[in-house]
Amino acid sequence: MKRHAFALAVAVATLCSSPAFAMDQDALQFEQTTMAAFKTCANKAVIAGTRIGDTARFADTDSCVAEALSQIEPAYQKALTSLQNNGTARRCLQTYYSNWMALMKSLPELQTKPPSSVLLTANGGERRLNQYWQFVVSAR
Repeated sequence: MKRHAFALAVAVATLCSSPAFAMDQDALQFEQTTMAAFKTCANKAVIAGTRIGDTARFADTDSCVAEALSQIEPAYQKALTSLQNNGTARRCLQTYYSNWMALMKSLPELQTKPPSSVLLTANGGERRLNQYWQFVVSAR
């Protein structure tokens, strides 16, 4: 898993190293929104993981993820539209978004794991998202 993440990070860095990318306000707003959604849902997964046997808590994470996925799409489309003349920036943003989606969709599965495992995975996910976003920023 670590090799895959490293290989993906190297590929993103190579792809997104173009100095032509100028950070756009819509892209910044998108990043802030996605990180807030991830943190909120990851916290719900951690809480659900601490309530072993309380499956009602699982619904909190499931609904958080479903709501975030539906609400982020318009911000993503707006950010993509604002970068329509910069193919490199769009690809960087698309890579970030696909990684964010994968992490979000993995959160409900984490709830059945021990709380420490959920917390470590959520913290690792946040670090990976920050790393992927840095590749987008470095493409400026």
